[in-house]
Amino acid sequence: MSEGAGPSACTSLLPAGYLFSQHSLNTFVRCPRRFLLKYVDRQPWPMPEEEDPQEYLEHLARGRIFHQWLARLHLDLAVEPIASASEDPQLRAWWAAAQQFDRDELPSWLREAELPVVIPLGDYRLYARYDLVALDPGGEAVVVDWKTLAALPSERTLRSRMQTRVYLYTLVAAGHILSEGIPVNPANARMVYWFANYPDAATSIRYSAQAFREDGQYLMQLAEQIARQPREAFARTDDLRQCAHCAYRSLCQRDEQQER
Repeated sequence: MSEGAGPSACTSLLPAGYLFSQHSLNTFVRCPRRFLLKYVDRQPWPMPEEEDPQEYLEHLARGRIFHQWLARLHLDLAVEPIASASEDPQLRAWWAAAQQFDRDELPSWLREAELPVVIPLGDYRLYARYDLVALDPGGEAVVVDWKTLAALPSERTLRSRMQTRVYLYTLVAAGHILSEGIPVNPANARMVYWFANYPDAATSIRYSAQAFREDGQYLMQLAEQIARQPREAFARTDDLRQCAHCAYRSLCQRDEQQER
């Protein structure tokens, strides 16, 4: 699903109904100029995000394959012959680690892999795609996200992530649609981050009614701010650390600044 649309002829740079995601919102928070270049101007990336683009692309491709294997497993399709035949030792290691994940602990009434969800966000829309969602009507609702990160984030970092806020908020907001009209109690919602490189260190983030209210207000205000501010307000970040792996750093002359 593509995100958003091009600039509007009205005073707002974004049209009503624009589709936000955790990626686009997080991009704006990290650097408004990057959001402008990527999501409004559709500026082609002039340079790779990483110093070793080949290694970076290989990691992304490996992650996509791993997610596909897990989605096939959910559908009871044979994955073991494919995994065993893989010539990639990292993928085989991830697959072996994934066998430790206990799906029986998840709610069982609904279990869907790679499920996209779109909810209203004021005049705009908010999109999420869950690696795996499981819920029981009137009971627990869980989103699982498979991670292939090299380093293990802290629980505090995960709890404050834009992804966590967007996924749990959309889970509760769309819960009645997923469970045949029965709302999801925020206190029964949680998000599980499972790490392929740290299979024994899964992190569960529980939600609450207060967090649901606060996230709704925050996400709504953020969307309104992005959509209604003038073009010149999309300034470069002052945090040069955000520029180190930004594909637009040459357009912003941040390469020269980092070399000084």
